[in-house]
This record gives sequence, C-alpha cells and structure tokens, in this order.
Amino acid sequence: MTSLVVYMLRSYTLSQRYFAPFAGILIAVLVLYSYTPNPVMNSYAATAVILFIGCACLGLSFLNHEHPVQRQLTTVHLRSIRKYNMGCLLTLGVLALLLDVLIVVYPLVTGRFDEQAGLYRIMLALAGHALLGLLGIAISLFLQSSMIKKASHATGIMLGVIIVSIGGTKITEFLPGSLTYLRFLLPPVSPVMDAMMNADVISGVAVLVPLLHITIYTALLIGFYGYRAGKRDMNKN
Repeated sequence: MTSLVVYMLRSYTLSQRYFAPFAGILIAVLVLYSYTPNPVMNSYAATAVILFIGCACLGLSFLNHEHPVQRQLTTVHLRSIRKYNMGCLLTLGVLALLLDVLIVVYPLVTGRFDEQAGLYRIMLALAGHALLGLLGIAISLFLQSSMIKKASHATGIMLGVIIVSIGGTKITEFLPGSLTYLRFLLPPVSPVMDAMMNADVISGVAVLVPLLHITIYTALLIGFYGYRAGKRDMNKN
C-alpha cells in the first residue's frame, strides 16, 4: 500500500493539479496571519475552516487528476477497485495531515499569536484541523467525475455543501422543533468551529462532543463510499 501511495503522490504532483488548492490554502492562511497579534483559538478555528474548504477542493482535484484509461490500468494491476480507493483515501489523508501540521505550526514558529498557545490548545488545533480536513475529503469522494459527470455540477454542489456546513448552526435555528433532528444530517463544521473558538471558556466535554460528532460523521461517509465501491467491484467481477 505504501508503494501505491507513493505512486499516487507522484502522479498527482506531475499533473500539477495540486497547485490551485495548495496555493489557495497557503495564501488564505498567510493573509489571515499578515496582521499581528492574533487570538489563538479564534485564529485556529478560522484556519481549520480554511483547511476544510481547501481539502474539499484538494480531494476533488486529486480524485479527478488521473486519466480514466490510466485509472483503469492501475485498477487492473491492483485487481481491486477497493484497493485503489483505499490508496486514494490514504494519499489524501497524508496530504491533509501534512497541511494540518504546517498550518498549526506556522503561527507558533513565526510568533503570530498574542499569547502562548499552550499544549492543550495546540493539541486541540491539530485535532480540529485534521478532522475538518478529513471531512472535506470525505465530501469530495461523492463529487468525483465517476459519480457526477459534469465538473460544473460537482463544483456547484460542493460550494453549496460548504456554505451549508459553515452556516449550519444558524440554519438549524430556523428549523421548527419537529425538524431539529435534521441538524445531524449537516456536515458538522459549524459545531467544531464554535467549540474551537470557545475552547478557553467551555468544559472539556463540550469540546469533545463536536469532535466525536465529526469523527462519526466522517467515518460514516467514508464507510458508505467504501461500501458502494465494494459493490461496484463485485459487480465487475
């Protein structure tokens, strides 16, 4: 599996499709920290949302970068669509975690905060960024060209999901009492963002609940995608 991840990273970098999402993420982070000093958790909450948006774009870019013929050859060589999809997920996970560490460490080493971050806030920032990044990737799995043929449709759906995800808390306030359960269907970006912003004044349990929520939500998305890919693999065999 390591060799597959290396192959996919090489293929993606050679395609140069990585440039737009990576550049967008880095520029947004640099602009955010261009003014100093910055509050620790408010800044980390903002960059975590940037990473969520960036990883959704990165995932879509990565999943569509390989030519269909080359993708088919790779799948035939692996003898399983499931293995190919697992390689894609692992590669995207590596990229997301790399960006996670870079974004969290950058303001620490460049002195962009108005106070010491402390171990608790750094660990929370790493977890929040990683989970939001992986959620963005999980959403992009269902928007790749093998599922939605027109790129314009996929992009429009992705933008709509991003907007709804970030505004989730406000949107649920307008739902009648009998429909409040629908908030669990929305990608839990807003609750995680709120928990990170208020981490200094709320309890550890109140911080942990949104993190657990997004972990389960992302796992369910990836699991459902894997199930569909597995069925498609069996149908072809």
